[in-house]
Amino acid sequence: MKKTKYKWLSLLLVLFVIAGCSSNTGTTSSSSNTKDAVQDGGTLNIAFQSEPTTLDPQITGNSSVKDATRSIYEKLVILDDSGNVVPDLAEKIDLSDDKKVYTFQLRKGVKFHNGKEMTADDVEASINRWIKLSSLGKTNFIGAEVKKTDDYSVELHLKTPNVNTLALLADPIPAAAVMPKEIIEKAPDEGATEYVGTGPYKVKEWKQNQYLTLEKFADYSSEGRELKKEPHVDEIKISFITDESTRISGLTTGQFDIALGISSDNAQQVEGAQTASIKKAPGGFLGLFYNSQKGFFKELNARKAVNAVINSEDILSSSYGSADFYELTSSIVNKQFPNYYSEAGSAEYNQHDPDKAKEYLKEAGYNGQEIKILTSRDYQDQYNTAVVVQQELEDIGVKVKLEVYDWATFGEKLTDTSSWDLYPVDWAARSTIFQGFWTSYGAPVEESTKYLDAIKASADVEDARPAIDAAQQYVWDTLPFTLIGHKVALNAVANKVEGYEFNLGPVFYNISLKNN
Repeated sequence: MKKTKYKWLSLLLVLFVIAGCSSNTGTTSSSSNTKDAVQDGGTLNIAFQSEPTTLDPQITGNSSVKDATRSIYEKLVILDDSGNVVPDLAEKIDLSDDKKVYTFQLRKGVKFHNGKEMTADDVEASINRWIKLSSLGKTNFIGAEVKKTDDYSVELHLKTPNVNTLALLADPIPAAAVMPKEIIEKAPDEGATEYVGTGPYKVKEWKQNQYLTLEKFADYSSEGRELKKEPHVDEIKISFITDESTRISGLTTGQFDIALGISSDNAQQVEGAQTASIKKAPGGFLGLFYNSQKGFFKELNARKAVNAVINSEDILSSSYGSADFYELTSSIVNKQFPNYYSEAGSAEYNQHDPDKAKEYLKEAGYNGQEIKILTSRDYQDQYNTAVVVQQELEDIGVKVKLEVYDWATFGEKLTDTSSWDLYPVDWAARSTIFQGFWTSYGAPVEESTKYLDAIKASADVEDARPAIDAAQQYVWDTLPFTLIGHKVALNAVANKVEGYEFNLGPVFYNISLKNN
């Protein structure tokens, strides 16, 4: 089979209260005697807003799982901070002329945390399980299979070309994490119970409802890789603290070095303490999803009426406060990831035109029936969005009922499409357009498939540009949801922390601590 060498640089592919949280107590050693050298050692204390449901990142799209495990596991490829794919456990990649076979040459000498060397057997078992179990694998790799060709190379055979292949393999959620074959073979579909990867940190202790401790993996090396991972601290202790005020208090007193999930209301408090700063990052988009399969919103003009009356700025300011904490944009993918950013259909965005909305209502045959908006107070931004949308619809004569549930019940209610008409929800930031953005409950999947297939079938991202714009235009023409805008993720980082990064989530493995 004739193969074409993959051109990486041109491939622009592409979302608790703790007992005994101590201050940094790890052994301190300096990697250099110079004043500005990075200091090794110590314990990085982090406050998470929720506990991961598992430490198996292959099976879930849960953000806490992603954030807790990306220091433990590695993938064949990884995304840089602009959404470009670069090799990680793979050293070299070739793509067949028909773009249906990817050949991965693996790095030699990579060790798992159990001391065993990673080989093609492990990669074959891991990626095939990810294809079988993960949402990304099941929706984008139907009929695909990884086959070992020798001890240090595997082939990924696709049924049809997919320009997103490497980006999906590099996506941190759910991750195509490589684990030892023997662990994969005995892991239940509900999640592995042995947590062994090749990453810079390994699991030391997971005390349920309290904390997870990771320790530096002594045999780790990222030598030869484009994206370096340099573990400096001896341990990472992740505490599960659901109460935001407790996370902030712990940061202020020095109990924590990083506190995740800070609301815009409390950002000023963190900055005011002068011991930490707020780090901003793309936080994903906020959308209002329609039940376009049943009820009033089966009618396109009904959806256009809601879309026409929405004032995105009012909603976003209600949900996130200052304009520093949100972005008004009609693009599904944030501008930080330019490969998939698109302004197609932007004329339909943020119209705030009540008269036009009333015309659409009339064309849709609105006769005073009650519209049900489903929401939950567990996510304040989504609840605030529901309240503002309710008011805007009532202002143009629509009768609206707000139904508020806890998050678990909210999820159950969504599955019954006869019980709701609208719901707001935010999606984690992603660097690509793939199936999932508009396949939530209530919107028909089939209509969007041809747009996604056109993107997948493109030779590269540049070639995919018309298909990306067409997919974006489709969303604004047919309104499976109204995109309201993008939020900004806020995390608080102590001044003593150096090397903090955010790439579709916080990255901890390059962090060091001053004055250990």
